[in-house]
Amino acid sequence: MEKKYISPFYESLYVVFVPFLIVLFIEFVLKFGLGPFENGLSIFSAVYASIVAICFYVWIKKSIIFAFFPIVIFSIIIVIFFRDAPVTFSRFFCTFISLLILSFFSVIGYAFSMVIRRHSTSYSFSILQFLVGLFIFVCGMVLVYISTNFCNPDLSLVMSLLAGIKEGLPLGCGVSVIIVMLSQKGH
Repeated sequence: MEKKYISPFYESLYVVFVPFLIVLFIEFVLKFGLGPFENGLSIFSAVYASIVAICFYVWIKKSIIFAFFPIVIFSIIIVIFFRDAPVTFSRFFCTFISLLILSFFSVIGYAFSMVIRRHSTSYSFSILQFLVGLFIFVCGMVLVYISTNFCNPDLSLVMSLLAGIKEGLPLGCGVSVIIVMLSQKGH
């Protein structure tokens, strides 16, 4: 059986736009379903999912050394353009660490997906790949919130845990779909 390969250009487009659209769709459904209880649509979460997917993609395609370039560049962009607070080194460091942790956990999810894919190619194993990737990403997001808790002493440990799960689920869905797509392609 021949492997079907996607051209690098289309693969890059998938990596950028699929997480963005999935997170935006999940937030729209939450806003529609929860109504006034849910905050407005956050374009930042969708953009953040795409940024994590790009950093993860560079990491698996090139190496960790090359992955540092987009992580540093996107950390600077996020600190400057997407936050209301003044630009400080601690904010840059927290953003950099969060992108690094989430990219690392995405690579771990990709490694698990490759192991799962080697055992079977059925749809049930694809669902298992997605759920494992989602769980790993949510664990990474919880770790990010707990580690940034040291930068923000007003946020308690329980609130950090809940915020990590709440934000990790939609972001994890977007990134996990890319993990499954790339592991199905087989690098």
